Amino acid sequence: MPRPRKADAAKSTPGTITARGDAYRLRLAVGGRRHSFTFPPGTAIEAVRQFATAKHRELLEATGSRAGARRARTARVLVRIADLCALYERDVLPTRAPGTQTAYRGSLAAIRAFFVLQRRNPRVDAVTRADVVAFLAWRRTAPRRKGRTDPVTLRTVAKDRAVLHRLFAVATERELRETNPVTLAKAAKGDPHAPVILDAAQYEALLGAAVGRPMLAAYLLVLGETGLRAQSEALWLRWEHVDFARGFLTVASGKAHRTKSGEGRDVPMTARLVAALRAHAAAYRLATYPGRDGAAHHTPWLFHHLTTRRHHRAGERIATLDAAVAGAARRAKLPAEFRRHDLRHRRVTTWLQAGKSPALIQQAMGHADIRTTMAYAHLVSDDLRSLVDEPGPAPSGVPRTA
Repeated sequence: MPRPRKADAAKSTPGTITARGDAYRLRLAVGGRRHSFTFPPGTAIEAVRQFATAKHRELLEATGSRAGARRARTARVLVRIADLCALYERDVLPTRAPGTQTAYRGSLAAIRAFFVLQRRNPRVDAVTRADVVAFLAWRRTAPRRKGRTDPVTLRTVAKDRAVLHRLFAVATERELRETNPVTLAKAAKGDPHAPVILDAAQYEALLGAAVGRPMLAAYLLVLGETGLRAQSEALWLRWEHVDFARGFLTVASGKAHRTKSGEGRDVPMTARLVAALRAHAAAYRLATYPGRDGAAHHTPWLFHHLTTRRHHRAGERIATLDAAVAGAARRAKLPAEFRRHDLRHRRVTTWLQAGKSPALIQQAMGHADIRTTMAYAHLVSDDLRSLVDEPGPAPSGVPRTA
């Protein structure tokens, strides 16, 4: 007689499921007793798994198994929203890119403010869809940090909902609850940010506004000429990532620092950027700064602090240049809607305008899908107007052509 084989059961399914032909047998051991169940031929494996989970819970309650009861109390009583947030920050958040971690921590702070402080830290399995809807309504009108009276944008609410959804997805994976209450609670979608694509004059004005600020000037040129992501890529460049001989910048991703895609790549530099970075290297690559041990050290970072202040030391990596970029944009009199990420949009659109290969652009930008690259195509549609715009007055005696 052929020996029954073990079914392809999920690890989270209690007991042991074995298969013989198209029939299944389930064995459960609860409270020192063994229980066996045989299913009719043709029963789906998912139905067997669902029965196993429900029956196991029923037997635990019926037998009064102390270990089972303790596990049930731990899952249903001790695991609360604050515990779930801490679990997410410990196990999941470190796997995300630095920029994503920062954004998610902001959402987690809002989630804690509502569920932990206002709703008194409910059990994870007690949160309902109505609670999620209440959170989304509260988030739209909740007080902001000091000095801000305007409500958060709908895009921020949608982001917070996405983080809450991921939070409860972890709860369902860990069997802290059976369903995700966020799935059916929809947040209103805000208008997406319309990128400000700088023309040549505006771009030069922005670069001119950074003259006298060497780190900012080099940073803006790197963003504009390569399209690197401003926070998770450009500010993590090291001198070893600059290949002047080949004319490439290397975007590295690994244990020390992870990019958004989790993959590294090489990005070509324009002649203008090569010349600027050569001058930047001549000034700062061999510069030495006093370390915490009192000795002089070379810095590995392209963009580093030049002086020591309360929160940083000379030679350390610059964590953000947000305020400096915003100041340069104001001095250059750019539109108020301009964001530093718009320089990435500009790089893609200028390459598309020049007829460059979308596949090569995708590789340089680090897009996982070619559709992401081609989504920028609509930003150059205004240039097509030149095909049908009425030309200016024709010189005397020269007929106007269609």
